[in-house]
Amino acid sequence: MDAAVFLDRDNTLIANDGDLGEPEDVRLLGGVPAGLKALHDAGFRLIVVTNQGGVARGRFTEDDVDAVHQRIAMLVDEGAGSRSLINRFYYCPYHPEAPLEEYRRDHPWRKPNPGMLLQAARDLHLDLKRCWMIGDQPRDVAAGHAAGCRTVLISEHGEAGAEPSPTGTAASFRKAVELILHSGTAPNGAAPTATKRPPRPAPDGPSAPPRTKRKGGTEVEGLRKAILDLTEEMRGEHLKRAEFTIFRLAAGMTQLLALLLAVLGLMQLGAGSTDVFMRWMAGAVLAQLMTIALLLADLKG
Repeated sequence: MDAAVFLDRDNTLIANDGDLGEPEDVRLLGGVPAGLKALHDAGFRLIVVTNQGGVARGRFTEDDVDAVHQRIAMLVDEGAGSRSLINRFYYCPYHPEAPLEEYRRDHPWRKPNPGMLLQAARDLHLDLKRCWMIGDQPRDVAAGHAAGCRTVLISEHGEAGAEPSPTGTAASFRKAVELILHSGTAPNGAAPTATKRPPRPAPDGPSAPPRTKRKGGTEVEGLRKAILDLTEEMRGEHLKRAEFTIFRLAAGMTQLLALLLAVLGLMQLGAGSTDVFMRWMAGAVLAQLMTIALLLADLKG
């Protein structure tokens, strides 16, 4: 089982004091790309876990959240000169006082609940005892603690009233990374970047399993089929060209006739009959021309 670093998003990775639904407004905090690269190189999986109550408040949609996360992943990779540093994004769009009824509940994924971390552990086969949680709020520490992880609180004022107490505190993201790297843990593994949201519960019932979205499956399958069809067509054309056609059969016969006439002509020349030799050779030339004509017709066909 692998180890991971769970990462709060707002004011941990990016600067944001409110609801952010515009990808162009994403601003990474100082030291984030380099810090994530260092954690990745040490073998940690990197997983973002974030409350996104702005969806429940109608400020933006879940598609907007996905777009912001794609932007974060891109900026991180560009800044670190690497690819797919962040393995997963998990977010909770629910809020117990949401104006939108479909999002009005205290979902187990909403921090300080540990739902997102527990789901990631199931998805990625993580050993939570070897994992860390980095965040700037006491709810981040509480979620990590409830999941059984070590925790780092980013705060310029120590623990800042966090309950339960974090494993350590750091004045910046860079310092949080240094704390983890000096902890002596031995993580390993990596995985593709993806975004996960909590399952929508049935009315008055338990949560359903997460649904997996397959994006672009139809286009990829269609492209694969087109390539296979083209390959089959080319193979058939090759076999067709390899067949012994009627033109080739006729050309072979006229070629044999030309050789036969030439041999007979040479025999007449040896007997001293020049006129007969010329007639046989003229026939051989005509047969040879017919052979060439048949082969050209076969090529055009």
